[in-house]
Formats: sequence, C-alpha cells, structure tokens
Amino acid sequence: MNAESVPAVQREDEKLFSVLHHFPDHCIAEKWQAFLSDSDYPSHYAAPEFFLEPAIRDKNPFAVLSVVDGEVTAVLTGINDAGHIQSGLSVRPQIAISHRADPAQGMANLMSGLLAEARSARLIDVFEWSKPAKPIDSRFRQKSYEGVVMLDLSLGPEALFRRFSENKRTNIKKAIKHGVSVEPAKSLDDISAYYTICVDWCRRKALPIPPRDQFQQTFALTNNRVLFLARHEGHIIAGVVIRFFPHGVMEYAANSSLESALRLRPNDLLHWRAIEWGCGEGMTKYNLGGAHLFLRKFGGEIVPTIRYRLDMSLLRRYALRDWITEKVEVIRPCVPEQVLSLARALHRRIEGLQS
Repeated sequence: MNAESVPAVQREDEKLFSVLHHFPDHCIAEKWQAFLSDSDYPSHYAAPEFFLEPAIRDKNPFAVLSVVDGEVTAVLTGINDAGHIQSGLSVRPQIAISHRADPAQGMANLMSGLLAEARSARLIDVFEWSKPAKPIDSRFRQKSYEGVVMLDLSLGPEALFRRFSENKRTNIKKAIKHGVSVEPAKSLDDISAYYTICVDWCRRKALPIPPRDQFQQTFALTNNRVLFLARHEGHIIAGVVIRFFPHGVMEYAANSSLESALRLRPNDLLHWRAIEWGCGEGMTKYNLGGAHLFLRKFGGEIVPTIRYRLDMSLLRRYALRDWITEKVEVIRPCVPEQVLSLARALHRRIEGLQS
C-alpha cells in the first residue's frame, strides 16, 4: 500500500476501516472496484475514480473503506470542506455495502472512519438509501427525502418503454418525427458547442456557470462519463450528461437545452436514447436524479433516501436551524406573511453566525 492510503486500523471495538485522501494504489483500487460490483448501487461517486473529479479536487475529497480480513466490504465517499463533512446528496448517496458483508458491521466501520476523518468539523451530513435500512450511530439525527426514480435496466428497452406514460411515449415519437437525432459527443467541438448551450441554460435558470476548463476536464473522464447530444437540422440543440460505473448504476447528471428547441421535445428523446445505451452496455439501473413529474413519467421505482446529520457546532446551531425550518413548514399555511418574514430573517441570522 502506498503513502496515499491509510492502512486498516484495528480499534478496541474491533471495527476496521481505512481512510483515503487520494486515488489508491492498484491493489486497493482493484479490491474496491471488485466489491462494488457485489453491492446494490454501484455508482461512480462510490468508486475510486471519485478522486479524479475536477469539481471536487479543491474540496478535500476522502473515502472511508470498511476492511475485513483484507477485503473491502463497504465504502463511503465525501468531501471535508470548511468544517462541513458531506457524503452525497439526497438524490445521490455515496455509500455502498457488499451483499456478502454484515451490513451492521460494514456501516459501523464506515461511521468509525467518518468520525476519525471529521476531527474538528462542525457538521457531518451523510445521505443513504433508506431501503434496506442499516444501523447507524444513534447520535445522528435523521431526515427522510423523497429520493429518486430508479429504472431497472435489466428489463430491457422495450419493456421499459411500455412503462413510460402515454405522454412520454408520444413526446419521444414527436421528437423523432421532427427529425431530432441523438448520439454521443465525438469531439472537442461537440463539447464546446454543448458548453455554449449549458452557459445559456445556467443564465436562464440563475445557476452557477461551470468554468470552461473544468467542464472540458470532466468530459475527458470517458471511463465514467458520456454526453448525449440532440441535433436538429445539423445543429446541437440539447444534451444530457450521464455518469456511470461500468456494468453498474448510470446516473442522470445534468441537462441543458436551447429554449427555442423545447417544442421539439429533445429532452424526452435524450433520456430514451440514454436508456437504450445503458441497456446495451449492461448497466443495471438508471438513477434519474430526482422524483419530479417529468422523471416519474419514465416509470420505475421511487427509491427514498435519508440524511443522517451530526451537529458538533457551538450551541448546536445547525440543529436549531433545522428545528425552526421544520416548525415553519408545519404551521406555514396558518401564519401571516410578516411572521414568516421574521422567521426567515432569524434563519439568515443563524446562518451568519455559522459562517
């Protein structure tokens, strides 16, 4: 094992873990990759290549591996940024546990490593698939989320298409009839053209614009990224970014489209072509990255997620903020706008104290 990885640690409670801060050596990477194929949701952000992501290089990425008898049995990845430890999002947990491992021991090992990584952090957030439930440290507060639409790609494209809503199938057929075609990006010119569309999309949606160099570096990760582009009359009009773990989970990572082209329904067709590609490549599941109506119409199971939060800040400020938010949501329909404005002001005040 090289200097970039930390040897498995034997603790008094016999929990084993290893904490990494860089891409591991070949031996560890191989064991890590092998175990992922034997887990429920083998995704790219739970793989060693997580460390190669341009967007997280300056956010202190880390991984915790559960190591039992020299084998990797579970993994958790995340970032350690400005006192906030975060593993995943509500639509993208970054935890995987081997089917052959004891899930209780695997999760306990991951939590031990996570707390060792946290040290002086003020807040720890861990997102996990809430089904099946696995034990976690009782000090963490739980919050449930709607989760994501998950398609079972083992059913094959024809069976999946039949599960789409009638409106979704109609839109796909309309896009094809209008002459929209979809294929993976093949050149730097394709990526540059899509970047222009992405910038326009971000401005319309008031979203941060990704730096051009970071954008290009991301699409250089061809072992876990594919950009599908929709064309009409020879011009690129939309694109969908897919992140994937080979023969595992593919994830809807991003989408941008020209406003003038929406009448052509390119986004419906983009997802359909991505699904066909995923089935052909032997992917197991398609995580659509959310559960709103546009995505629900593709059919599939809605898989809920859960957040585990440990507030270690002075006076438990994050817990106080969460409490205020929860109470406001419950009573919102009955509260005058002036009171809601006061609550929002208090919320901002607490956030200011945390910065």
